[in-house]
Amino acid sequence: MSARTVADGLCTYFGGVYDTVTHTYRTPQITIPGMGGPIFRRAAPKRDDHATDYSLGDPGLPVGCLVLVLLEQGEEQRVAVAGATSGVKHVRWQVRMHCFLRAAVDYAEDTQDAAYDLLEAIRTKLHADRTCGTGGFEAGYGLGFQVGEGGEPWIKWRLSPVVTNAKELSKQYVVVEFDADEYVQA
Repeated sequence: MSARTVADGLCTYFGGVYDTVTHTYRTPQITIPGMGGPIFRRAAPKRDDHATDYSLGDPGLPVGCLVLVLLEQGEEQRVAVAGATSGVKHVRWQVRMHCFLRAAVDYAEDTQDAAYDLLEAIRTKLHADRTCGTGGFEAGYGLGFQVGEGGEPWIKWRLSPVVTNAKELSKQYVVVEFDADEYVQA
């Protein structure tokens, strides 16, 4: 499975069908109260547009969120001794979900609460299906992957403090990290 396939699979699992016009995943499979989105991407946008990149276009929702799903590191190793053309290789992708929240709310605590709700929704979605909809490697070599089962610590996260600018736009950054493990016939 290619890196692009893994990233697309994760984005689809969390963000729904890929939109070829906006190059985003705009049908979120997780719900956060008061949030327009989150919208998922495989790369940072060229232009930072709060109206299109952080919300689903509902001005009544005060919090928007853009999530970049990046495979930032990987490794491959043989896990079964065999000849030159057979055996099994373990491919591990280090996944980081960079979540950028933007909020036009009266209190910074509301942005903080939205970040907590986002984190909980991501963790709950990961726990619901550790193969992220791919079927996992149990279905056959090279058919999918699974997350959170390759070794400790299965899922990690960090939250930054909320920052509010002069225009009273509150911003917060959350990163969620986990490994996606794949076993392929080698």
